[in-house]
Amino acid sequence: MIRQIIVVLMGFLFINSLTSFSPITNQNLKVTITKLHNNNGVVLVSLFKDGIGFPDKPEKAVGKEKAYIVDKNATIIFKSVPPGNYAIAILHDENNNQRMDKNGLGIPKEGYGFSNNASAPFGPPSNRKASFTHTDKTQTAIQIKTRYL
Repeated sequence: MIRQIIVVLMGFLFINSLTSFSPITNQNLKVTITKLHNNNGVVLVSLFKDGIGFPDKPEKAVGKEKAYIVDKNATIIFKSVPPGNYAIAILHDENNNQRMDKNGLGIPKEGYGFSNNASAPFGPPSNRKASFTHTDKTQTAIQIKTRYL
C-alpha cells in the first residue's frame, strides 16, 4: 500500500514538474530615435552583443535594421532578442548611401548616436558607456537622441 502511494506521488510530482516548466522566451528590443534634423534618408541601426565590433564594425553586429523617418523620429523593433549585454549605434543616412559621410577632417556630416546617449570627447564612446542589459522578462525600450556636429 505504501509503495502504491509513493508511486502515485512520484507520478504526480513528475507530471507537475512538466506543466510548471516555463521556457525562456526572447523578448523584443524597441529602439526609438529622436532629434533627427529632417525626414531625409533613413536611420541605420546596428545592434552589438558583448561589445564585439562596437561601434564602427557593422559587419560584426548581431542585428542591423533600417528605420524609416516620420516627423523627425524613427522606431525599429528587433524581434526575439536573446538576453544579454548589448550596445546600439545609429546613423542618420540622409543621402541613403549606406555609409557615414565625413568632411575633409574626418568629422561626421550626418547624424549619429549611441545607446545610453553615450558620448566621448573625441570619437565614439566605449562599449562600457553605451552598453545595457536586455532580459527575457519584458521588452526593452531604448531611446537614442541623434547628434550632429
